[in-house]
Amino acid sequence: MRSIKYPPSVQRNYPLLVAAGPPSEKSNGRPLMTVGLEGQCLWFAKRNNLKSSEIRLGAAVADRSTGRVYDSEGKEIELRHQSREVLVSLAKNPGQTVTRQALINDVWSGRAVAADSVAQCIAEIRRALGDAEKRIVETVPREGYRLVMPEPDAAPAAFRYWLGSLPVAAALVFVAVIGAYFLTRPDDATDAPVVAVLPFEDFSNEPHKGYLSDAISENIITALARFPQMAVISRRSSFQFRESPQGVSEIAEALGADFILEGSQQFNGERLTITTQLIDSATETHIWADEIDVPLEAMLKANNDISRMIAKAVGTTVIDTAGASMTAGDVSALMISNAAQSRIMRSFTRENLLINIEEQEKSMRDYPESAWGFLGQAISLRIGLQYGWIEGDEAALRERMHELARRGVQLDPNNFLAYHALGRALMFNGEVEDATHAFLRGIELNPSSTIVGNGLAVALIYLGKTDEALEVLAQMERIDPLKHFDLYWNKAWALWQDGDCSAALNAFKAAPSMPIAANKLLAAIHYCNGDEDEAARAMAAYLAENPDWTVSRVRDIETRIWTAPGALDRWLVAMEASGMPLQ
Repeated sequence: MRSIKYPPSVQRNYPLLVAAGPPSEKSNGRPLMTVGLEGQCLWFAKRNNLKSSEIRLGAAVADRSTGRVYDSEGKEIELRHQSREVLVSLAKNPGQTVTRQALINDVWSGRAVAADSVAQCIAEIRRALGDAEKRIVETVPREGYRLVMPEPDAAPAAFRYWLGSLPVAAALVFVAVIGAYFLTRPDDATDAPVVAVLPFEDFSNEPHKGYLSDAISENIITALARFPQMAVISRRSSFQFRESPQGVSEIAEALGADFILEGSQQFNGERLTITTQLIDSATETHIWADEIDVPLEAMLKANNDISRMIAKAVGTTVIDTAGASMTAGDVSALMISNAAQSRIMRSFTRENLLINIEEQEKSMRDYPESAWGFLGQAISLRIGLQYGWIEGDEAALRERMHELARRGVQLDPNNFLAYHALGRALMFNGEVEDATHAFLRGIELNPSSTIVGNGLAVALIYLGKTDEALEVLAQMERIDPLKHFDLYWNKAWALWQDGDCSAALNAFKAAPSMPIAANKLLAAIHYCNGDEDEAARAMAAYLAENPDWTVSRVRDIETRIWTAPGALDRWLVAMEASGMPLQ
């Protein structure tokens, strides 16, 4: 078995990033279910058949990844969000004592809470589990709590049966092919197969064409990225080949991918038809294909089915996630969020940000039960505040940004971008250590997200953990081979902070294009290299678009965030020397 490993110092300091080991071990504290290559597929047809993320605790069933608890009939037992998070934290450390402070750090990000908050959550969990005798959630006197896990059952034969259909036969062929891939290669963590998911073609008729946008292929990327035994190319690289005339082998070579997953979608307003094909990039052979026809509300489940088939095919451990459904309203909110993200990444300007803010307000108003508008608006406000593109009471805007991000997490605690939004909000408010925990949770949910990875790198730079930031960015380069501008930007910034300003300039110039906002960094790099004329030119270009910026304003924003010893002073000196006004 293979796993994609983060650098040693990141593994040491941020254990949530440690990739899963072989099936007999545990990943991130969660026991994993092994799927054997026995010519049969696991199929969970009834509620009584546990998913790989579920465990039986007494008479109840708990999902280790979400903290949700179900009774014997499959009905969810109501738990508050904090209680679910406490259960997840305990389940990540089965059989081990988890201190009260550790639970506060994990669930409340270390913020001050009432003295009995943890005890109330434990009491609620015990009621949900019917654990009146405290045999499942044990109290360890003067220390904390311990979740007593049941002994693992042998894999029940009733869970398996022949599906006998053509799609499953194709999946079994895929099992043999990818199984051979693993069996014939040395056990090297960097040798995991690399999968690239291309944007799906949309064959829907008007007025439904474009309604689902890239939701299908994006959800597949997210689902596949949870399997550490493979590397998944980020969407920002693979989606650049939309409608490309290049052949599969050319695209695969550009992305460094062993396999290409392509497909199409067709939506008629009620039902969605998804077709997928997996292609061996070396031979351009179609080694697996399937077609799924589902009602819209089952779209997310269909994506999970596809990812499970692919995961089975590579013969790895199944990591099952919450079986959430996606309503039509949630899909619409997601489309707005996708469009906003694409707009600002395509052209990082004030005009585009203001459009995004307006659209996200509409999303929150029209779809108040969807997390997408809230997390999208939190990210938009952070950009607007940090780059001076929005006006108003800054303290009030910062508070609103934080509230929106937390609302996004509350509405969808398994949404990796919600944790990215929370991390950005916490970081801008000066809670940088807390922000790293949010980013790490986002990475745990979606290891292929370079957006969240870059957020973590920025937090590490601010904290002065520059070497670790560079290691995280190196990992991001592996899954984003075409390297969007923010990766170059952050890498150049980290190298500048590390004092390697020649390498910083090379990293900056390696980007195909950079937004004007990055010219502040370019000015600092040129000044560090002793080229004051180039530093002045870069600053002049920046100030032409951002005339209100001053050294005093930079100091006010960065002082509460940037704690790396001496870094902010160096930055302010470079800003003034390059031509930024003092006041």
